[in-house]
Amino acid sequence: MRRIIILTSCALSAWVTAQITPPPTIQRSNTTSRGLTVNSRKGTLIEKKIIHLGKFKNLNIQKIITKDMSDNSSETLLGIMYEYETFDEISKKTLTVDKNELGRLIQALQTVVQRENEKANQEAKYKFVTMNNIEFGSVYREKLSSWVNYIKIPSNHFNQNLLDFNKDELKELITILRKAEQEL
Repeated sequence: MRRIIILTSCALSAWVTAQITPPPTIQRSNTTSRGLTVNSRKGTLIEKKIIHLGKFKNLNIQKIITKDMSDNSSETLLGIMYEYETFDEISKKTLTVDKNELGRLIQALQTVVQRENEKANQEAKYKFVTMNNIEFGSVYREKLSSWVNYIKIPSNHFNQNLLDFNKDELKELITILRKAEQEL
C-alpha cells in the first residue's frame, strides 16, 4: 500500500511540475524601422547597398540601403561597422541606427557638448543607448578635471569594444552624424 501511495504521489508531483510553464524569454532582434527583421524575410531576394559616409576612430559610418525585390520596398539605415578580434578570429560587425533614433542621438550628443562647456565641480555621467545597445557616454573625472567621452559597442564575446575620445573628437563625431542624417 505504501508503494502505491509513494508511486502515486511521485507521478502526481511529476505531472504538476510538467504543467508549470517556464518564464517567457525576451529576445531582442535587430529590427528595422518598420518592425521587420532583415533575417525574417525568407524566400525573397534582398538587395543591399552600402555607401561609405565617414570614419571615426576605428568605426566606419555607412549608409545602408536594403531593397526587397518582391515588392520593391526599400529602407535606408545608418550602419556603424567595426572590427573586433579574439585570439584566433578577426570579425566585422555592422550595427544599424534608423533615422529617428539618429536624430535623438545627435541631440543627446549636443546636450553633452553643452554640459561639458559648463564648469563641473563634481563627478557627472551621461549616456545614450541605441536599440542595438551601442552606448554613447561621457564621464567627468574630478581628479583629472576633464571629461572622458566613450562609445561602448556590444560584441558576441565576453569583451566589449570601448572607444574613448576627447571633446574635439566628440564635435567631429557629431559633424559626421549630421552629415549621415542628411544623407538618409
